[in-house]
Amino acid sequence: MTAQVDIALDSNSRGGGRRQEDVYKITNNSSSIVDTHLLMVAQGLSDQIRLENASGITSTGDPYLRVFLPDGVLLPGQSIVQTLRFQQQSQALPVSYTLKLLSGQGNP
Repeated sequence: MTAQVDIALDSNSRGGGRRQEDVYKITNNSSSIVDTHLLMVAQGLSDQIRLENASGITSTGDPYLRVFLPDGVLLPGQSIVQTLRFQQQSQALPVSYTLKLLSGQGNP
């Protein structure tokens, strides 16, 4: 799935101490239509940080956001923007994680 799309951090902002929003631009860089929803998985988050807008948790304990594509598809060259919102339970430090993008079929 990730070979078909490119994901880039568009902006990163801290909102009032213990909150952070990371905005990503997801672009279909292939000549094929992406016709499934996507999962944005935040791997390696500290247990002091939670993904506020998570859709669920993977079998390995990582939070994910399920992204439903406009009209169910992402056409070649088309982009969408998605935001991951984090909240920290303790002091405000930069949120550190590895982002993984998966096909949205099945349970992660």
